[in-house]
Amino acid sequence: MSLYREARSSRRRLWLATGAVVVAAAAVAIAIVASQGGEPSASAKLGSLQDGVRPALAALELIPLHYESPNPTTHAAAADQLAVAREAVEAYTDDLRELDRTSTDQLLADLTALAVLVRTTGRTAEVEQATRSAAAELRQLVRLD
Repeated sequence: MSLYREARSSRRRLWLATGAVVVAAAAVAIAIVASQGGEPSASAKLGSLQDGVRPALAALELIPLHYESPNPTTHAAAADQLAVAREAVEAYTDDLRELDRTSTDQLLADLTALAVLVRTTGRTAEVEQATRSAAAELRQLVRLD
C-alpha cells in the first residue's frame, strides 16, 4: 500500500508544479501585454512618423530625375512620384499638424504648386528647387535634420 501512496503523491506534486508554471507564464504574458498596451511615447510616435514619411522623401528625390528626361514616359513618371509623395504626406497629415500646423499647410501648398510645375516642360531648375524645398520642409517638420 505504501507504494501506491508514493506514486499518487508524486503525481499530485507534478500537477501542482505544472499548475504553478502555467500560472506564472500567464502572469508574465499579462504583464507584457499590459506594458505594451499603453499610449506610445512621444519619441516612439515621432519615430513612427519619420518612418512613415520616408517614402515621400524618396519620391521627392526622384521627381527632378524623371522630370528632366526627354523621354515622355519617364518625364510623366515625375508626376507619379509626386503622387507617391503627396499620398505619404496626406496619410500623416493629422500627425504632422500636431507637430506644426502652419508648416504642414505650407508643405501641402508647396506640393500643390509642384504639381503644376511637373505638368510643364523646360522648367528643370524650378522643379529641382521646389522639390528640394519641399523635402527640406518635410525633414524639418519631422525633425530629421
